Parts: sequence; structure tokens; C-alpha cells
Amino acid sequence: MTEVVCKRCQGTDHVKNGVVRGLQRYRCKACGCNFTATKARGMPAAAKALATLLYAMGNMSFCGIARLLGVSDVAVLKWIRKEAEALPAPEMPANVEVVMLDEMHHFLKKRQKNYGFGERMTLSSGELFPGFWVGVMMQPAESTSEKSGSKAIRS
Repeated sequence: MTEVVCKRCQGTDHVKNGVVRGLQRYRCKACGCNFTATKARGMPAAAKALATLLYAMGNMSFCGIARLLGVSDVAVLKWIRKEAEALPAPEMPANVEVVMLDEMHHFLKKRQKNYGFGERMTLSSGELFPGFWVGVMMQPAESTSEKSGSKAIRS
């Protein structure tokens, strides 16, 4: 059986002092604190490290990790956020170019034409620098549209 220690002073000199909710209650002789002998709460550090590793590898979602470990997905989220806050800030390369995303806002705000259902858009993507991807959507040129007289086939 494990040794019962005081929650306040970690002393081992105590006496029994009743029962609370079915658990034996103790009173510390050194500091007078009343406490119960309860099991340690939380998951072991190894389980938290495994959850962080599985998420970082990109193989599993929060819910999948939570099901595997038998905890809530919010607990997994908190573990991963805590580990992320402990990481140092990423180093940025010296030759980084600043890209303004204001043009897309003005394009969507102005919106003279209806680019809704059925209009074709071309998506171009590329890696701006390691780890950062960019996607650009472009409208087709006027020469390929049906309004200019060409016979484009819609699929």
C-alpha cells in the first residue's frame, strides 16, 4: 500500500479523522491539515508526449488521439497547445519577401461581375518559401469565354 502524505506539508505523521464520500480522511499532526488519500489525477507524461507526437506527424486528428488514449479531445488540444507555447519562435530566413493580400480584398469587395455558379476559375499554387504555400484563383481570359463567340464546352 502506498504511503499517505499530507497535501500541504508532505508530512507522514497523521491520524485517521473520519470518512468523507467513502474515502478515509486524515489529519496531519504537523500542520493540522485535513486531507484524503486520493489517486494522482491526469495522464502520464508519456501519454501526453505520444499525443503531441501523433499530432505533429500529421497522421491523426484531436478526436482520433483522444479515442486512442481514452480522454476528451479538449484535453488533447490543451496538451498540444501547451507544448506549442513551449517551443521557440521559428527562425525566418533573411531573404523573405513581403506579400500584400490587400488586392484580394479589393477584388472581392468591388465585385462587378458575378463569379458564382458555373464560372470556371483557374487555381495556381506554389511554395512561397519552405513551409508557406500560396494559392491564386484567376478568372479565364475573355477569349475563352462563351460571350466572345468561342465554343467552349462546359463539363
